[in-house]
Amino acid sequence: MHIKIGTLTIELSFPLVAAMTAVIICDSSMSVTICFIAAIMHEAGHLIALWRYGSFPKKIKLTLFDIAIIDRNKPLRSLKKELAVILAGVTVNIAAAILSYVLNKLFPCAFFENLLAANMTLAVFNSLPVDSLDGGQAVFLLLCEKMDIKMAMAVLDVISFIILIPTGCLGFLVLFRSKYNFTLLLTAVYLMALILIRKSGDIFAEVRNKHGKVKD
Repeated sequence: MHIKIGTLTIELSFPLVAAMTAVIICDSSMSVTICFIAAIMHEAGHLIALWRYGSFPKKIKLTLFDIAIIDRNKPLRSLKKELAVILAGVTVNIAAAILSYVLNKLFPCAFFENLLAANMTLAVFNSLPVDSLDGGQAVFLLLCEKMDIKMAMAVLDVISFIILIPTGCLGFLVLFRSKYNFTLLLTAVYLMALILIRKSGDIFAEVRNKHGKVKD
């Protein structure tokens, strides 16, 4: 599904549309809807930063597990500007959490409490130095200033697993105690799978390149 807004194209996957429809129908507590709102705020932070630096994207792809902003101008930005773009989502979530806290003090209600929790959770989670998360991307850029890309990626992989393995264990403990809350465990497994898939792809490409050189 494609939505055109000016020069921007938003591509929505079918599973995402189906999940959003189900949430609208079934989410009477609005807890999942509030999480969607916090996620939209997060991505809006990235888009505002991109617009600020004259790099507003032409396309955004939204799937059930990922939001990809197609940014062609990334290599042209300085380290400082790129870090600002990467951390803009977390910054907006923190600002939204503070605002939700103030509003909840003035007008106490479950909506502001849940919005505060959702934004703080997203801010903390995305700040983790894990590959595919904002914190991991920021760490990778800083590592690239000190070493080559291959070594920087290897260091980030080690840091990522140091974070994700205890997170996965904690997620299993949460699932065991709650009997139904598998979100943390699923997220940790998903992020580890992404790293392993990327690593296997890199190894395959390296072997293929070596094989091609031998044939030549």
